[in-house]
Amino acid sequence: MNHFIITGASRGIGRSLAVALAGPGTTLHLTARGDLGELLETVSKRGAAAHAWQFDLARTDGITLLTEEIFDNINQDEAGLIALVNNAGMLQPIGPIGKHDTDQYRQNLEVNFVAPALLMHEFVKRTANFSGELRVLNVSSGASKNAYHGWSHYCSTKAGLDMLTDCLHLEHRARIKTFGFNPGRTDTKMQDEIREQSPEDFQYVQSFIDAKTQGKLNSPETIAEMMKIVLLENRFEPGKMVSARDF
Repeated sequence: MNHFIITGASRGIGRSLAVALAGPGTTLHLTARGDLGELLETVSKRGAAAHAWQFDLARTDGITLLTEEIFDNINQDEAGLIALVNNAGMLQPIGPIGKHDTDQYRQNLEVNFVAPALLMHEFVKRTANFSGELRVLNVSSGASKNAYHGWSHYCSTKAGLDMLTDCLHLEHRARIKTFGFNPGRTDTKMQDEIREQSPEDFQYVQSFIDAKTQGKLNSPETIAEMMKIVLLENRFEPGKMVSARDF
């Protein structure tokens, strides 16, 4: 049995990945702030077993209990693969540093950096005696390498997540295959959100509007198939950042 823990599974890339992975011999452990009922029906029809947790990752004090409940549903004696996919993320607040309330910045930090860091920590601890295959896939962004006006916290948290990916590989590469994945511009609600911004808050908004009108956005389904390859095949070297451009 292959087990996949996926955050941000209710829509976009996370939802598409859950559907792509669904099939006999697979158990999906899905978390999201939104409702997961329809997705559970979809993946069950494809032959997968599935469990869902409606959970806000900004509540990082609840992550230990969340992972405890997830691993209560994983029989490690019968599992062949256990994988964690840190997919959930948020762009807001958008605008120059100092514009928004501190609580909005704190929420961004919790969801984009603290939550995946704690999930990785719990994953490592709870699989310490597992003899099968382990993989971690952290969804990154081109913003982790480039500073964007108005995206201070998104850029910096994605850069931090990249470094966590590197550190996990350095410390646990003997038993965990760790990857970062940059999906590029993908047609999700986050892209809708970007195109609604003013040039004062996000100077590059026209570039994202043009990408949409010119049909240059990746589909979530296409990106999910790429991520499925990273999770199930050995095409890429662990510890490396994989990009949609590599396919």
